[in-house]
Amino acid sequence: MFLVDANIFLELQLDQKFADDCEQILRKFRDGELVGITTDFLIDSIVIVMEDNKKSPDEIKLFLTSLIGYKGLAVYSLTLSDKILATEHMKQYKLDFDDSITYQAMKSNEIKEIISYDSDFDGLLNIKRTIPSELL
Repeated sequence: MFLVDANIFLELQLDQKFADDCEQILRKFRDGELVGITTDFLIDSIVIVMEDNKKSPDEIKLFLTSLIGYKGLAVYSLTLSDKILATEHMKQYKLDFDDSITYQAMKSNEIKEIISYDSDFDGLLNIKRTIPSELL
């Protein structure tokens, strides 16, 4: 079970350096070969970045509707308690709120591995960060 970070989706949506690797990994989640979650907060963050990068409403809609078809990926809706607990991770691990809320979602769902290019997750207890090429 994995948590899929926003940067994995954004690599593909913005056609960045690792877009091909991310596309292959996301296809595995779509087809149910890999299982994991992302969060509603991360999805909102992705949409904001897409909008900032001049993606059209149709492109944003396509991204959002594509998530419905992912057999191996669920969307975790963060609770207010998750957000409050995330502020403790901000203090303890010197993380920003974005990374803290992601870490809290992992704890709430007992997930030990994150697929991400964000090295800020490397120093967290009982968490393994994996990049897409390691799973291909």
